[in-house]
Amino acid sequence: MGYRVYLYLYNMLHNIMKNHMLSSILIGFILIFGSCQKQQNGFEISANLEGFSENSKVILSDMSSQKILDSTKLVDGKFVVNGFLDNSPTLVSLVILSEEGKSSNYASMFIGNEKISITGNKTNFTSGIQVVGSEFNKLKVELDDKVNPLYDKRDVKLQQMFSLRNEGKWNDSLQTAYWSKTGIITEIDNNISKETEQFISKNINSLFALSQLVASKNDFSKDFIQEQIHKLKPEFKETEYAKVLTTFLENKPLEKGESFYNFQAENQKGESIDFASFFKNGKKFTLLEFYSPHCGWCKKALPEIKKLENTEKDKLQVVTYNVDKNKEDWLKTTKSNSITWTSLWNEHGRYSDAYTIYRVSGTPTYYLFDEQGKVLKKWTGYNENLIAEIKNSIK
Repeated sequence: MGYRVYLYLYNMLHNIMKNHMLSSILIGFILIFGSCQKQQNGFEISANLEGFSENSKVILSDMSSQKILDSTKLVDGKFVVNGFLDNSPTLVSLVILSEEGKSSNYASMFIGNEKISITGNKTNFTSGIQVVGSEFNKLKVELDDKVNPLYDKRDVKLQQMFSLRNEGKWNDSLQTAYWSKTGIITEIDNNISKETEQFISKNINSLFALSQLVASKNDFSKDFIQEQIHKLKPEFKETEYAKVLTTFLENKPLEKGESFYNFQAENQKGESIDFASFFKNGKKFTLLEFYSPHCGWCKKALPEIKKLENTEKDKLQVVTYNVDKNKEDWLKTTKSNSITWTSLWNEHGRYSDAYTIYRVSGTPTYYLFDEQGKVLKKWTGYNENLIAEIKNSIK
């Protein structure tokens, strides 16, 4: 994820709070109580848009889990979608497809379980929609204003690069000009990093900036992260974001040959499981899969993982860790996918210790351990060579 996430996601949340010990406690209580009330009601988004075809399809999705939250059609430029966010506030994507499905327009917002309205038009839908009624989206807009022009510039330069390659004009000197330490695209990326870092440092006592720091934690120095944690006011030190950052700093990435990190989670039978229990007999290799039920590549990998588990069960045990918070989704998809091996879930989802200490940045992610629990290899994402590489590793 990191800064590149912004190319596809255009990230997260908003500010809160005052000072003083007593007011911090009171405000924290009010926020928690208010959040509970909002979560009971869920979210509602009403829209009034111009320039779109009648009956265009509207799809609202949770951007972290890729779960479709609601869908409808655009009638007279208007629509209403509603639902409930498991992670509130969170980044959502809004896609409008033409009736023929030949074109699409995309926008993103950082919202909670709240009632909001949006206005805009087809021409500037991606960057120009107006969001009213959200307490969380304002800082996202502020950061977008700083970095989106840089991303637009980056896209132009990438298109130039692709054109040169297609024309057969690409060479070593152009590679250096675009991608060296002082190259065109590298310079843009550095400016994006600088703008994002300054924004986070300035606004760290806000949910939005904290979420940005968590999303991009692999791209920042440990000193910078530690500095931001020290600046947190008491009410923010108790958030899931702050706990993730602390766990991240306390655990270094697992290297090949190092022993597994232990964690606890619930299996599909409702039992609490220690990951360490899979290595007690020391007779099988273990494949730990970080998985989301709504992830397209996870779905594509599933049939191959099933075949692997079936054909190699004498040597290999598969353990799937669901990274989404929604327990019902996990149990439902585990059953509908006929998962016979151990599937695990933790109520903290992507903010759990396991997700953080195993440096998972997206799904699917795989770790292969030998019989004693030593790391053999890590794969991020699914590709057609994955299963063959796993089989070769357990020979």
